[in-house]
Formats: sequence, C-alpha cells, structure tokens
Amino acid sequence: MSGFTVIALGQFVSMLGTGMTRFAITIYAWQVTGEATALALVGFFAFGPTVLLSPVAGAIVDRANRKLVMMLSDLAAGLMTLAVLGLYLTGELQIWHLYVTGALSGAFESFQFPAYSAAVTTMLPKEQYVRANGMISLVESASGVISPILAGVLIGALGIGGILTIDVITFCVALLALLVVF
Repeated sequence: MSGFTVIALGQFVSMLGTGMTRFAITIYAWQVTGEATALALVGFFAFGPTVLLSPVAGAIVDRANRKLVMMLSDLAAGLMTLAVLGLYLTGELQIWHLYVTGALSGAFESFQFPAYSAAVTTMLPKEQYVRANGMISLVESASGVISPILAGVLIGALGIGGILTIDVITFCVALLALLVVF
C-alpha cells in the first residue's frame, strides 16, 4: 500500500497543478479578450478531447504498460504547460495557443486517469482495492475543489507565469513519484 500511496500523493500534487493552470488560463483568456466565448472555448478544448478519447484510452491502457502510460501522459501534459509558459514569458502567447495546447493536454490526460485507476489491480492485493479506490476518489475530488481556490489566491501574487511554473513543478513531482515506486 505504501507504493500506491506515493503514487496517489504524486497524482494529487499533479492534479492540483493542472487544476490551477486550467483556472488561471480561463482567467487569462477573459483578461486578454474580455469575451465569454474565449473563456468557454478554452474549457471546451481542454475537456472535449478527454470526453472523446476516454473510451479508447481505457481500452489502450488495458493492453499497455500502465506505468509507461502514466509517465508519458504526465510528461506530454507537462510539455504543453511548458510550451504555454514559454510563449507567455516571451510575450507570444495568443488565445489560439491555449486552444491547441488545451486540446493536446486533454488528449493526454484521457490516458492518465484510466492508467492510474487501473494500477490498483497490478499493485495491490484484492483486500486493498476499496481503500485504494477511496484514495483515488479523494485525490480527484480534493484536487478539483482545492485547485481553483489556490489558483484564485495565488494568481494575484504570482500571475499566470507563476501558476504555470507551479504546474511544471507538480508534473515533475508526479513523474518522480512514479520513478520511485516503479
């Protein structure tokens, strides 16, 4: 159970960073354009691929190395955040960049959660499944509630660049947790 707990903590930290970034990016889209359409499209492009690809992702994850899938999806989503950060820091970030990177991140994340939840069966004995599934639910729900609050508190002090930097760090924490356990 200790190995799974390390992975769960790594995923929690990563999901916090991702949630903070999503919140901050929607605020940024509103600030730059002043249009609700841009804000809605950022959310659409981030969640649309996840909804469309999740059924396929689950089938692929069942046939693949779950550790590798989690690592690659974390790495790819982290690279998308790094790309947005780079564009932001150079002053080149445009709204369409957020649509493209959001769609790619959403596509990669559609593989992340099935691999994470399926890891329970390979890491733990059956008597630990209930506890592990409870941890998975807690990680997902808590990060969904806490991340917008943290982003709202921190965006004034750190700006979008600071939130994106935190997200990159959280992806590194998740990858490190996976490397330590596997």
